Amino acid sequence: MKKQTAKQQKKPRPQSQPRRKDQPRFKERRKGSKIAEKVDFLDKLEKHLAKRRLLYLLLCLAAALAFSLLCFNVRISEAFDDALYIEAGYRWAAGFFSYYYTATAPLYCMFLALPIAIFGLNLIMLKSFSVLFFVLGLLFLYLAFKGKVRYATLFPALFLTALNTLFISMASLTYTEPFVLMLSGLFFMVWFKLDDATGGGANLRKNWRLFLLLGLMAFLLYLSRNVAAIIFVVVFAYFLLYKKYLTAVCALASSLLFMLLHQKVAMPLCWGHLNLGGRFASQGRMMLQKDAYNPGMGQEDFAGMVTRFFENAKIYASQLFELVGLKSDASPKSYLFFAALLLLAGLGVGYAAAKRQRHVMAAALYVVMFLAATFISLHTFWSQSRLIMIYIPLIAVVVLYGLAALLKHKRVRWLQWSYPAGVLLLLAVNLNSAVEAAKKNWPVLRKNLAGNKYYGFTPDWVNYFKMSEWAAENLDKDKVIACRKAPMSFVYTQGRSFRGISGVPTVEVDSALRTSNYRHGFIGVPSAGMFQHTFQALQPYMVAVLLCDKASPYFAYDVGEPAYSLYANDMKRSGTTFYTSPEELSSAIKQLGGVSFGAYPDSLLKSLKDSNTSYVINASLRANSAQKTDNTISTITRYMGYVEQKYPGTFRKIHQIGGDDSEPAMIYEVHYPESFEGNATP
Repeated sequence: MKKQTAKQQKKPRPQSQPRRKDQPRFKERRKGSKIAEKVDFLDKLEKHLAKRRLLYLLLCLAAALAFSLLCFNVRISEAFDDALYIEAGYRWAAGFFSYYYTATAPLYCMFLALPIAIFGLNLIMLKSFSVLFFVLGLLFLYLAFKGKVRYATLFPALFLTALNTLFISMASLTYTEPFVLMLSGLFFMVWFKLDDATGGGANLRKNWRLFLLLGLMAFLLYLSRNVAAIIFVVVFAYFLLYKKYLTAVCALASSLLFMLLHQKVAMPLCWGHLNLGGRFASQGRMMLQKDAYNPGMGQEDFAGMVTRFFENAKIYASQLFELVGLKSDASPKSYLFFAALLLLAGLGVGYAAAKRQRHVMAAALYVVMFLAATFISLHTFWSQSRLIMIYIPLIAVVVLYGLAALLKHKRVRWLQWSYPAGVLLLLAVNLNSAVEAAKKNWPVLRKNLAGNKYYGFTPDWVNYFKMSEWAAENLDKDKVIACRKAPMSFVYTQGRSFRGISGVPTVEVDSALRTSNYRHGFIGVPSAGMFQHTFQALQPYMVAVLLCDKASPYFAYDVGEPAYSLYANDMKRSGTTFYTSPEELSSAIKQLGGVSFGAYPDSLLKSLKDSNTSYVINASLRANSAQKTDNTISTITRYMGYVEQKYPGTFRKIHQIGGDDSEPAMIYEVHYPESFEGNATP
């Protein structure tokens, strides 16, 4: 028998490998001696994107960077929070263990302390870090989902985020959103790595580092955003869903370990001397109040929380469609958008569950739980789009995955062309918005960089900042100045401290009319029916001002004899309506209906005196920033007005910037009355 040559020898037939779930499905058919591949449209698109994935990633990151720079805002935001973070970072830089920020989650402010310590209050430098975080956030999300979801799903989600005008604008502000986006990307990277590593079991000896890293990332997310406390539930529920019980317990234990170390070790050791317990508790109380800034309206009940949830769902779902260009800002908010979001997300979740696509399920679980926590915890009047913007890439992954999976069905496969067409159209809409935002910002940016730091602000803000600078230059540095937007004044005066008055402390009507507050004789009078001489005579006895949106204010007095009989008889003779018991006045106010609450003039003045406040800035800041109207932010006006009801002449104007008709800012010197003993009404 002749030996076979090398060419004649048959090579062993390679064994077929099982197809991975994320690989395109190819159908083969013989045509003569050749093998021809029959690939559907979405599979061709997937193959194209996979082959050029590095190019598309670089294009996405470049677009995010370019538009962030073109829309760069070197001014401070009128929305206040970014100045608040900068001030907190400055105080941490000045003394890390002598200050702790409790208004919101503190991690971002901790980070800002580092560049502030190096570069000072350099707005351009601080904002540049936000640009960096935005770009890194996109990169980390790509690395987290790369190879785990189809590129035809991942790249549109990333481009939709990179071209989003709100993301682009936030990338040049010192808000937390770009920072949280970056942390979210890192979290998903660690999460998925641990998920893959524990496919055959938790194996603590092998994976303990990953468990600790996941716990650390979950804890850092919590420190960067209060609502992220739900992250511990998200991870635990995910592993339970896939019956990885030991992994779920270990992941939760790791997260709680870092929480425990923070609460029981780091906080007492580093900041225990600051007595922060009450300040942390105040955040919880604010969430449960009917009005975050008006405690006098009382606590929300269960029915109110349910109403809040669905109202927020309507508001934020509508805003989400606005953010991605699927809804006009002018069209009203509607539950239809919430229903549409549920339907689209439900489609993605359904297919992900059927096809065991656990990474899409992870994104869906993350978004659902975070949004649910957001809708419950936030008051409806906040309604800020930035609070939900960080979920855009994850929502897009879930929704686009569902739509692509639907188009894989034989009956609708002929419509697969509509997927890239729809995606390109949506991206074109967002690209157009980004270009328009860049065009609008460019003249402002040029003026600001040329040295005109106020260009782009409306006159009310210009006058306010100029007044803050005047106060910093002309008043003793040891004197305390109170104002409505203290952190913004702080930034524009390069670190001059101001005392913020963010609201007027109020109480419920029943608390203001508590019998124990009135130790002598009670008199309650509606302001509309009082004679001027009676009002002036009763001023020293005033305990509370009672506000009701259905009537003019009421005044509650505690009057001893013989003055009580004198004034009571005088009002009877003049026909003035008045009440002789707190219960009687409370009943009369409740019968009016509407919103009502009380304020204590003595308590308000005592708060100023306790903080050694010598001056108060009151500005004509617009309630609607888009146009000048008579409706302004009235917090300082109301605060001063309640005090003046009992102590007229306490506030005396010493300087004004801007004409009376030009949205002026005024500064008042505080003259504490000699009769004021500094006692606050309980």
